[in-house]
Amino acid sequence: MTFSGFAQKKPVEPIYSIFQKAEEAKTQREDSLGKSQKECAPALPKVRSDDIIFAKRITRDIYFADPANRFLVPSVMDRNLIDILMKGIRNNDITAYQSYDASANKLQEPIDPTLIDTLINTQIGQFTSRQYGDMKGLSKLCLRIVEDWYFDTNRSEFKSFIFAVGLMYAGRNVLLGIPKNDASKDLSNPGIKLGEAGAGMSPLFWVNYPTIRDYLCKFRVYNQNEKIRYSFDDVFQLRYFSSLIIEESNPDGYKLAERPDLKSGLDKLLEADRIKRSLIQFEQNMWEQ
Repeated sequence: MTFSGFAQKKPVEPIYSIFQKAEEAKTQREDSLGKSQKECAPALPKVRSDDIIFAKRITRDIYFADPANRFLVPSVMDRNLIDILMKGIRNNDITAYQSYDASANKLQEPIDPTLIDTLINTQIGQFTSRQYGDMKGLSKLCLRIVEDWYFDTNRSEFKSFIFAVGLMYAGRNVLLGIPKNDASKDLSNPGIKLGEAGAGMSPLFWVNYPTIRDYLCKFRVYNQNEKIRYSFDDVFQLRYFSSLIIEESNPDGYKLAERPDLKSGLDKLLEADRIKRSLIQFEQNMWEQ
């Protein structure tokens, strides 16, 4: 039996979202304008040094253990910032560095992409997919960002320019892959503390943030509201994270953890909060003048 006499009907394209057609139309419009990539990082502003009347260097830590930052490291691998950075380094999309020299303001010693896994495993143990989202293990990891806050009189803007991002860890062999019978290195042991205002944290690697923005903007951040489609570049540019200031530019070069006048952990936290409020107050004062 044949059905050659009947014309075959073209399959109807499935629709999976209420805004699917609108998104397709948006993509077509962007392509017609010559936009080669749908999610590209917006260009940084072109700032003249003569327009800057204030600048201060700030170093801060973004702790994954903070519930406000939990969305940065979900168990979903393509939305986990650590996994995204690691893949970028392995695939040579990102250049990682071993150290950041604050005095010279330079990232130093590029890391061979083929050795990045060996470096990580040596320092903190073997990562598995579940451990990327394991808050017990990730409580000892944080992101350190080094940025300049500046006031641009041409645009009347008080903004930050992030230039270095480092993945930090609290000491050797106390994070992941620890034998359960080794109580001295159990992450629940209160003797193993989260870095106190940056104390005891060492870098696994550093990256230059402006050069990785086009890579980060390709990855969506996890959000319970699926309509919100922020990229990881949006997170940094729009300041969607909770952090702890560990250092501000000062003549003695002290981090808060090293300052002799700050005796306790509470003193350091209060000083970090004072620095944060002073930045906000500076902007407020500029508008009141």
